Amino acid sequence: MASSQANSTARQTQAQLHTAANLTSKPFKLALGYHYLTILFGTWLICGVFIDGYAHNHGVVETFFTPWHAILYSGFLVCAIWMSYLVYRTKLIAGLSWRLSIPSGYGLGLTGAAVFLTGGICDMAWHIIYGIEQDVAALLSPSHLMLLVGALMILSSPFRFAWNEDEDAPGWRSFAPPLLSVALTLSVISFFLMYAWMFRYNLASQPVTDWYLTKFYSGHIQQTNEMRGLSYLLLNTMQYMIPLLLLVKRWRLPFGAVTVLFTFVTVLMNALDGFENAISIAFAFAAGLIGDLAYRWLRPDEANRLWAMRIYVLLVPAVLWTLYFGWLKATDGIGWEIEVWTGAIVSAALASLALSLLAFPPRQPERRQEGA
Repeated sequence: MASSQANSTARQTQAQLHTAANLTSKPFKLALGYHYLTILFGTWLICGVFIDGYAHNHGVVETFFTPWHAILYSGFLVCAIWMSYLVYRTKLIAGLSWRLSIPSGYGLGLTGAAVFLTGGICDMAWHIIYGIEQDVAALLSPSHLMLLVGALMILSSPFRFAWNEDEDAPGWRSFAPPLLSVALTLSVISFFLMYAWMFRYNLASQPVTDWYLTKFYSGHIQQTNEMRGLSYLLLNTMQYMIPLLLLVKRWRLPFGAVTVLFTFVTVLMNALDGFENAISIAFAFAAGLIGDLAYRWLRPDEANRLWAMRIYVLLVPAVLWTLYFGWLKATDGIGWEIEVWTGAIVSAALASLALSLLAFPPRQPERRQEGA
């Protein structure tokens, strides 16, 4: 009797799920724990990406069939199998159509798995025909850029799920998956922009500027070095601030979110060079921590506090780059003119402000009613 009642209840639950899903035509929503596993498998994939990047940067890549490629592609394989299993499991339990069995936020991720697989096959063919790329060529290889697109689509799946949920002020338990999803996505973007990561080159330091002047014996090289460094600094500012503004626009962030975001990507970028510039992790951590404190104090996410948002976005990058140039000044010295490096800090803050104008545009004035 008990078994019969249990089977009847299960059938009723299945029928309710099937009816509700078809009435609303909305994708199936996964429990929170499944998103944590997606993040775990995505981290496996990203570790493979950065280990492969380290190998490329240190000239140890010889063939397509390497241990680091094994880590990279096994991470992808696990992600692809996991997302496919989620679809199959949902269809099996809920009896939905294949389309409705795709979990909310994961449709684009499944497409990304197909893109990544295609990129991997093309990458193997590319290496066989043209050999193994080095340095910037490895980042601009069409097959590698296809892998980038596929990885972005896969890794951002938990973020897309959370974006469509109703929770606006989540705690850490529910916010960790979308935050880490954004951090992983930012990390792979930063990986493909490693040639413009300011902390790798320290172009403003006195030893670097002296080396350029000694190497090329030209005063013009100093200006070229400054313009290159300023370009990197502004691009890195956008890399940090665009994801942060995206998160702030959607959610009320729990304390520590900015610190995790900034530190996560900076740690991974340091792995590319064996943590030779590990001090930059401290800068990112400190800027993130101050960003968290300022977020709590200024409350830029509250209504009618647009002025607080403007102050906030000016403050965070200004702190990051002030710490960086302060460290250079205290250690190796700064080879740039004082107007250049101080102006670089201000320019980074202004670039962040410009981004906030797009994310949080000025409010339109209320229209007067006719006849008033």
